[in-house]
Amino acid sequence: MPRRQTENERNVPLWLIPQVILQGIKKSGEELEWIRVRRTNHRYYTVSIRTRPTKREFYRRDRAAATGRQA
Repeated sequence: MPRRQTENERNVPLWLIPQVILQGIKKSGEELEWIRVRRTNHRYYTVSIRTRPTKREFYRRDRAAATGRQA
C-alpha cells in the first residue's frame, strides 16, 4: 500500500500553528501519523502533517464517538 502524501503548509506564523494542525487533522479525518514543524524565515514556520487511514473495524465506532451517537 503506498504511503499518503504529506500535507505542507508554508509560511505559517507562530501563533497560527495550532490552528493549522487542527485543520489538517479535521480535513483528513484519519489517524495522525506525525507532525513536523520547522522554522523557516524569522518567525515563520513550515508545518507538515501525515495521516494514515484508520482500520475499518474502528472507523465506525470512532466516528460515532466523535459525533455523540451510538454505533
